[in-house]
Amino acid sequence: MTRAPVRKIAIYGNGLAGLLCAAKLIKVLPDCVKLIYVEATQTSGTDIFFGTVTPPSTYDFLLGLDVTEPNILQSTNTSFSLGTQYKVWGPDKHKWTQSSYRPLPAYNGVSFHHYLTRLKSTIPDLSELERYVMSVEAAKFGVFAHPPEGKKIPLKDMEYGYNFLPEELCALLTAKLHTTGVKWIKADIKNIRRQGGDIESISLSNGETLKTHFIIDALGPKSKLAAPKSQTQFFQRQLSAMSSIAPTDKLSGVCRVLTGVDYGWQSETPLQNGMHRLTVFAPGSKAEAKDAHRASDYTLADVRLGRLPTPWSGNCLTMGHGAAIIEPLTPAPMLLLQRDIERLAELIPVSGIMKVESREYNRRFTADYDHAELFQKAFFISDSVGVTPYFKAASTSDPDERLSRKIQLFKSRGVLVQYDCEPFIERDWAMLHLGMQRYPARYDPLADHIPAEQLKNRLIKMRSDIEIMAKKIPPHHIYMTGLLKYLKEKHG
Repeated sequence: MTRAPVRKIAIYGNGLAGLLCAAKLIKVLPDCVKLIYVEATQTSGTDIFFGTVTPPSTYDFLLGLDVTEPNILQSTNTSFSLGTQYKVWGPDKHKWTQSSYRPLPAYNGVSFHHYLTRLKSTIPDLSELERYVMSVEAAKFGVFAHPPEGKKIPLKDMEYGYNFLPEELCALLTAKLHTTGVKWIKADIKNIRRQGGDIESISLSNGETLKTHFIIDALGPKSKLAAPKSQTQFFQRQLSAMSSIAPTDKLSGVCRVLTGVDYGWQSETPLQNGMHRLTVFAPGSKAEAKDAHRASDYTLADVRLGRLPTPWSGNCLTMGHGAAIIEPLTPAPMLLLQRDIERLAELIPVSGIMKVESREYNRRFTADYDHAELFQKAFFISDSVGVTPYFKAASTSDPDERLSRKIQLFKSRGVLVQYDCEPFIERDWAMLHLGMQRYPARYDPLADHIPAEQLKNRLIKMRSDIEIMAKKIPPHHIYMTGLLKYLKEKHG
């Protein structure tokens, strides 16, 4: 390594991770730094594992790339998302909707779910969390409208993400990047020359040899760019995924529906002009999964879940599925990719001495994926024994003391343990715990300070206001049709 300033950065990519990274860096790099994007001639096929739903934070993330919501809606099949409805999940066949929402009221400093616990034995009808969450109620009716600003109505508390296809977002980003100062090369890697822990030069199939100060490897799990000492993965289960789209006459619901099946799970994600089906299954169940896509062309990807312990080694940072693959059971894949890219933008090295930046990136990367994996593992903690190959493989991993502590404290007295910088917040955990039928045995005694009749009337009004609002909102397809017509008239 040298102290020479970083003047050239190359991204080697073949899918969504590399394109998003390039779109971010072209916005934040100074003019003196040249950005090169080397597009591989073939994709890795693993973009399926980014899933088809995003968290609400994607709106601001894409806006920071100058990719606006009108751009996305007019250029792709993207629709609005109010979360994921889980059906027939696990040995106990749980059903609930996992949705993002703004904080529910805390009366006398006591979190909302404690009041629901208080009422569970006396007025069970008032103790269901989902009835107080505007986004879940809207999803139940299949309706959508943008949350207004400055109005004190239940709709303001709703948060939304997007239902999307990775390949369509890739096409949008590619077109956008071609209008920027990114140097674009389409070629494959032929040879890598290393010196010490750094990559000195890379020979390409088009005859060029690139020498850059910093390299971002977004070529997926089969890339050879990562330094040998950083290639050892923390492996978990092996999974396969099958993806297809069936045309539809109109946009349907506003929520991805994910159903547990014997060999894994299937999700159906409503898009503007079609229904996307994703089947994730255990090895050996390809025939059953294929039956679910019999009438459609499908794409298939086989992966091993896991992550690198040190994605940034020397002057090469591995990003995307070469660094980590997490099951698209939740919006975690997109959430974590966004956080990786934002972290990189914050820690872009200014010289060849990158030890401080790489150490901090690796530390925060590890924390993010550790905590995201905890959240996903919580889907497989059950009092019943899973008998299907998929569920058995997912639930027989070594127990994590942190997760056990989270569940024990919630079931004991409704405490939502939050570790530093978790990507999933307390509201996500509360909805997951209750969806999986984990109920607190007791509640915060301060919740008794509100008289029973007063609490009952307050909750009845809150629930009624939300239901009335949901019935006033237009169906998702009608709102989308009107919005697209308005955008076309306004922007062309």
